[in-house]
Amino acid sequence: MIIDSKIIDLCKASDRAAQKQLYHLLLPYLNAVCKRYLRNTSYSNDVLQETFINLFMNLDQYDSGKGKFKTWAVRIAVNCCLKNNSRNKNNSIQELIPHKHEPKINPRILDKYSNEDLMFFLKKMPEQYFQIFNLHIIDGFSHKEISETLDIDESLSRKRLSRGRAWIEKHTKAKDITNLFIRKSLG
Repeated sequence: MIIDSKIIDLCKASDRAAQKQLYHLLLPYLNAVCKRYLRNTSYSNDVLQETFINLFMNLDQYDSGKGKFKTWAVRIAVNCCLKNNSRNKNNSIQELIPHKHEPKINPRILDKYSNEDLMFFLKKMPEQYFQIFNLHIIDGFSHKEISETLDIDESLSRKRLSRGRAWIEKHTKAKDITNLFIRKSLG
């Protein structure tokens, strides 16, 4: 997806056609980002709306010298998802599955699953580990960026990533599960 700087300039000038074009260019990608970060994907439309409102209201803050527009838009979406997860933490519905009846997933079988199946599996991970795993492994945020985004220490970010990996290994018995999920999420 290539977003031309002319579209951004027209959007800054409140050109409705350019805003619509930018919306349609970003929608599929930001929708996938939201579904990956939200603990409860039924909020995805609300979070997408909040993302686009923030994006269009803050277009003047975008600096092309600091990075690509798509990266900037993804950061807005991630922040909206994280805020939504925090707001709705008490309203979440936990799926009740006894641990002793949970099937262990054979890592060789994981390649046969879709990205949606893998995200469903990852979302069973404790939320604080899931957020860090998603931000660091899948989206490539540094521990410094994660600490600033989530307002935690970098060491806590590293610790949660390590515990997230351990959780995955425990439930899949895979040795290098990180590469599997990177390959699967990008493929």
